[in-house]
Amino acid sequence: MNRLIHQLTISGLTLLLLGGVVSPSVAFADTTSPTPTVTAKADNQQVYPIRAMEMMYTLMSGKNGNEKLYWYPKWPTSITQKQAQDPQFIQGLNDLYPEITDIENLTRTFADSMVDISILPGESIVDYQFREVGGEEEAGMTKAEFIDNRVLTAYLPAWIIGTTAKFITGQITRSEMQTSYETNFRPKIVGIAGMEAILSVYDNLFKIEDDDLFLNNAQGLMRGSLMSAHLGSQSNEQLATIDPEAGAKQTRALITAPMANYLHPLGDGTYEIDGLVSSEFQNFSSWFEDAVTPDPDPDPTPVTSQPVTVHYVDVKGKSLAPAKRLTGNLGSSYTTSGLTIKGYKLSKVPANAKGIFTSQAQTVTYIYKPETQTGGSGATVSPKGKTIYGIKKLGLYKKPTFTKKNRLTVYAQKSRQNRPRFVVTGYTKSASGAARYKVRDVNHHSKTAGMTGYITAKKSVVAPAYYTKTPPKITVTNPKGINAYAKKDLTKKKTHYRQGQVLKVKKIVHYKLTTRFVLKNGRYVTANKKLVIAGKKTMPKRIVTKTGINRYRSTNLTKHSRTRHYRKNTVIKVTGWTYSNANNFKKRDTLRYKVSGGYVTGNSRYVQKIK
Repeated sequence: MNRLIHQLTISGLTLLLLGGVVSPSVAFADTTSPTPTVTAKADNQQVYPIRAMEMMYTLMSGKNGNEKLYWYPKWPTSITQKQAQDPQFIQGLNDLYPEITDIENLTRTFADSMVDISILPGESIVDYQFREVGGEEEAGMTKAEFIDNRVLTAYLPAWIIGTTAKFITGQITRSEMQTSYETNFRPKIVGIAGMEAILSVYDNLFKIEDDDLFLNNAQGLMRGSLMSAHLGSQSNEQLATIDPEAGAKQTRALITAPMANYLHPLGDGTYEIDGLVSSEFQNFSSWFEDAVTPDPDPDPTPVTSQPVTVHYVDVKGKSLAPAKRLTGNLGSSYTTSGLTIKGYKLSKVPANAKGIFTSQAQTVTYIYKPETQTGGSGATVSPKGKTIYGIKKLGLYKKPTFTKKNRLTVYAQKSRQNRPRFVVTGYTKSASGAARYKVRDVNHHSKTAGMTGYITAKKSVVAPAYYTKTPPKITVTNPKGINAYAKKDLTKKKTHYRQGQVLKVKKIVHYKLTTRFVLKNGRYVTANKKLVIAGKKTMPKRIVTKTGINRYRSTNLTKHSRTRHYRKNTVIKVTGWTYSNANNFKKRDTLRYKVSGGYVTGNSRYVQKIK
């Protein structure tokens, strides 16, 4: 790899890691200078007077079309040469984005770019750039090297963003993310001088054992790429659709396409240069299909303007309504609007909802998010008032956007009997679009009882605390057993079932915001997952000690509650089972066997089950 290619790669990836807000610049000579490098023009060159410039944007594409994400959405989508030279207009741009400290230089660059461009028939943008700079020798690289570099710098941020978003949204596991890193990402930059620091960052990321710390670090690295790519407005679900391979293929197609494709006639003999050129072809794709196209006409001006197609899709790209096709005269205005779609709400109005008809076909995409369901067979979340419990380690936070600063407490991952329970009191989303439950802690014997806040709504972390489907059998798991009743409101007690008893189920019924099992004998019992489990669960009737152990009055096996010592090879009768730290959600719990007079360890290192 020569020096210039190497510098391009290093600068691009450094920006990604450090959260740069602009993409790396290509180190070509200024091809739009009023005094171009190539002065002699062949007879067959076509001259295009550029008098307008579309603003920089990042292209998001997929099967349903393209969407332009303008870097500065408060600005007009296009400015003319005259506007770029108007101090009052420039000041107006600066007022909209006062954080841009060198706007005069930026707009001067815009104005300098709006000059006549001479291209050969069918000349690609890469061929044009290399011809203007004086060839491969002057550029310090071959065209193939340049193309490969641009493809690489497109693939890497796409992998970072797309793969991390898939992990955040639960579409892949941490292990799968690491496999993808080692298989797809790492091999592309290993061995390249200057890449050691980047490799070290990601190698160390996957060495982090704490899941929360791993997630925070992965999100931090993704945020840097999002800033550089100007994708901060996209939800994690949208980002998760990004396919780095598709984006790499699209980049290659974009930078090898005819230069004339990026020059759009304005109807008065002048042209507007596409904003993708000034954004250095920054694009992300969820799908790409190679297509064979005929050689373009040397004169890109069509007889009529090209249509605008309007799509209505969900965050995963699924079509929600038929697309609309708008047509009009070249240079005339078009206006689009969103639709009212049952069960969905509009995520945002696309930046190109309004515009003008040009010689290039355009796509406007309205993206919708599903509305939160509050009950019924179509519910996507637990309804208000229902009880859920944590099946993995989770935090309770003051605000829906989780940070260490607003974290109230952390609940350890517990066994089924001791899982922390919450009542859902509302729903919301974090700043990045992640679903959250607003809850109240209902763990009555714990220090956190009554606390309110926000927890994740991920199905892999929380789940309904009551069954909703009918299993043929259930096993009583509550150490104290359960009661059976004559009515579904659990009144008029009929009998008691001890821990370990297997009961046959006829059906499940709803009672307010909970459920009950109706047994074959017509009696009602709870469908609480902490008290019963579907199917047949067996525990040993006897255990034999593999080493000396003690018996305790307390399930936590504290020293002061010790009551007896068993020697090695002692057979002990088991009457039930439970777990330690029942009401301490800061600590994990451990299996204990209930025996005559107390409790002993259930650790297989010290005891062995026997029939």
